[in-house]
Amino acid sequence: MNFKELLEQLEERLGYHQFPVNPAATNIKDVFEGSPLHHDIMTRLVRAIFVSNACRRLTDPVNLDRTLLALTPIRQEVLRAARTDVDLYRVLDELGAVLGKIFAEGTPVIKVVSPVIRRTAEIIPLSAYRHLRKLKSSA
Repeated sequence: MNFKELLEQLEERLGYHQFPVNPAATNIKDVFEGSPLHHDIMTRLVRAIFVSNACRRLTDPVNLDRTLLALTPIRQEVLRAARTDVDLYRVLDELGAVLGKIFAEGTPVIKVVSPVIRRTAEIIPLSAYRHLRKLKSSA
Protein backbone atom coordinates (compact mmCIF):
# COMPACT_ATOMS: atom_id res chain seq x y z
CA MET A 1 0.00 0.00 0.00
CA ASN A 2 1.29 3.45 -0.77
CA PHE A 3 0.98 6.68 1.20
CA LYS A 4 -1.89 8.12 -0.82
CA GLU A 5 -3.86 4.87 -0.65
CA LEU A 6 -3.41 4.88 3.12
CA LEU A 7 -4.83 8.39 3.37
CA GLU A 8 -7.77 7.43 1.15
CA GLN A 9 -8.43 4.47 3.43
CA LEU A 10 -8.35 6.74 6.47
CA GLU A 11 -10.79 9.11 4.79
CA GLU A 12 -13.09 6.20 3.96
CA ARG A 13 -13.05 4.78 7.49
CA LEU A 14 -12.78 7.88 9.70
CA GLY A 15 -14.70 10.30 7.51
CA TYR A 16 -14.06 13.18 5.18
CA HIS A 17 -14.23 15.65 8.06
CA GLN A 18 -11.12 14.04 9.62
CA PHE A 19 -9.16 13.29 6.41
CA PRO A 20 -10.39 15.39 3.48
CA VAL A 21 -7.99 13.82 0.98
CA ASN A 22 -7.44 15.64 -2.30
CA PRO A 23 -7.64 12.96 -5.03
CA ALA A 24 -5.63 15.17 -7.38
CA ALA A 25 -2.78 15.73 -4.88
CA THR A 26 0.71 15.43 -6.30
CA ASN A 27 2.76 16.33 -3.22
CA ILE A 28 2.48 16.44 0.56
CA LYS A 29 1.56 20.14 0.61
CA ASP A 30 -1.72 19.68 -1.22
CA VAL A 31 -2.73 16.32 0.26
CA PHE A 32 -5.80 17.81 1.97
CA GLU A 33 -8.65 19.14 -0.13
CA GLY A 34 -10.05 21.15 2.74
CA SER A 35 -9.33 21.66 6.38
CA PRO A 36 -9.55 18.60 8.65
CA LEU A 37 -11.55 18.95 11.84
CA HIS A 38 -8.36 18.89 13.95
CA HIS A 39 -6.21 20.64 11.37
CA ASP A 40 -2.93 21.08 13.26
CA ILE A 41 -2.79 17.54 14.64
CA MET A 42 -3.86 15.87 11.39
CA THR A 43 -1.38 17.91 9.36
CA ARG A 44 1.42 16.98 11.77
CA LEU A 45 0.32 13.36 11.72
CA VAL A 46 0.28 13.14 7.91
CA ARG A 47 3.73 14.73 7.70
CA ALA A 48 5.06 12.42 10.43
CA ILE A 49 3.77 9.33 8.61
CA PHE A 50 5.31 10.60 5.37
CA VAL A 51 8.71 11.20 7.01
CA SER A 52 8.67 8.07 9.16
CA ASN A 53 8.09 5.88 6.10
CA ALA A 54 10.88 7.71 4.22
CA CYS A 55 8.47 8.73 1.49
CA ARG A 56 9.54 11.09 -1.26
CA ARG A 57 6.35 10.85 -3.30
CA LEU A 58 2.73 10.16 -2.45
CA THR A 59 3.04 6.84 -4.25
CA ASP A 60 5.84 5.51 -2.04
CA PRO A 61 5.03 2.44 0.09
CA VAL A 62 4.20 2.63 3.78
CA ASN A 63 4.20 -0.02 6.49
CA LEU A 64 2.37 -0.43 9.78
CA ASP A 65 5.33 -0.29 12.17
CA ARG A 66 6.69 3.00 10.83
CA THR A 67 3.21 4.47 10.63
CA LEU A 68 2.49 3.61 14.27
CA LEU A 69 5.89 5.03 15.25
CA ALA A 70 4.81 8.30 13.67
CA LEU A 71 1.48 8.24 15.52
CA THR A 72 2.91 7.46 18.96
CA PRO A 73 4.56 10.80 19.91
CA ILE A 74 1.58 12.80 18.67
CA ARG A 75 -0.85 10.58 20.57
CA GLN A 76 1.27 10.79 23.74
CA GLU A 77 1.36 14.57 23.46
CA VAL A 78 -2.43 14.72 23.25
CA LEU A 79 -2.89 12.31 26.16
CA ARG A 80 -0.50 14.25 28.40
CA ALA A 81 -1.88 17.68 27.56
CA ALA A 82 -3.57 19.51 30.41
CA ARG A 83 -6.49 20.38 28.16
CA THR A 84 -7.35 17.64 25.68
CA ASP A 85 -10.31 17.72 23.35
CA VAL A 86 -12.39 14.61 23.98
CA ASP A 87 -13.14 14.23 20.27
CA LEU A 88 -9.45 14.40 19.40
CA TYR A 89 -8.68 11.77 22.01
CA ARG A 90 -11.37 9.50 20.54
CA VAL A 91 -10.19 10.05 16.96
CA LEU A 92 -6.59 9.18 17.81
CA ASP A 93 -7.74 5.96 19.49
CA GLU A 94 -9.88 5.09 16.48
CA LEU A 95 -6.98 5.95 14.20
CA GLY A 96 -4.73 3.36 15.83
CA ALA A 97 -7.39 0.67 15.53
CA VAL A 98 -8.20 1.59 11.93
CA LEU A 99 -4.53 1.54 10.94
CA GLY A 100 -4.25 -1.99 12.28
CA LYS A 101 -7.29 -3.08 10.27
CA ILE A 102 -6.12 -1.38 7.08
CA PHE A 103 -2.72 -3.04 7.17
CA ALA A 104 -4.19 -6.40 8.24
CA GLU A 105 -6.43 -6.44 5.20
CA GLY A 106 -3.47 -5.62 2.98
CA THR A 107 -5.50 -4.46 0.03
CA PRO A 108 -7.12 -1.08 -0.28
CA VAL A 109 -10.88 -0.86 -0.29
CA ILE A 110 -12.11 0.58 -3.54
CA LYS A 111 -15.06 2.90 -3.30
CA VAL A 112 -17.91 1.37 -5.22
CA VAL A 113 -20.42 3.83 -6.51
CA SER A 114 -23.68 2.05 -7.06
CA PRO A 115 -25.67 3.13 -10.08
CA VAL A 116 -28.74 5.18 -9.38
CA ILE A 117 -31.78 3.00 -9.69
CA ARG A 118 -34.70 4.95 -11.02
CA ARG A 119 -38.06 3.47 -10.41
CA THR A 120 -41.12 4.49 -12.25
CA ALA A 121 -44.14 5.70 -10.40
CA GLU A 122 -46.13 2.96 -8.79
CA ILE A 123 -49.86 2.96 -9.38
CA ILE A 124 -51.87 2.26 -6.27
CA PRO A 125 -55.52 1.37 -6.82
CA LEU A 126 -57.70 3.61 -4.67
CA SER A 127 -60.99 1.83 -5.23
CA ALA A 128 -60.48 -0.31 -2.14
CA TYR A 129 -60.06 2.76 0.05
CA ARG A 130 -62.78 4.99 -1.41
CA HIS A 131 -65.59 3.31 0.48
CA LEU A 132 -63.83 4.19 3.77
CA ARG A 133 -63.68 7.84 2.80
CA LYS A 134 -67.39 7.93 1.97
CA LEU A 135 -68.27 6.42 5.31
CA LYS A 136 -66.22 8.96 7.23
CA SER A 137 -67.54 11.92 5.31
CA SER A 138 -71.18 10.90 5.63
CA ALA A 139 -71.01 10.61 9.39
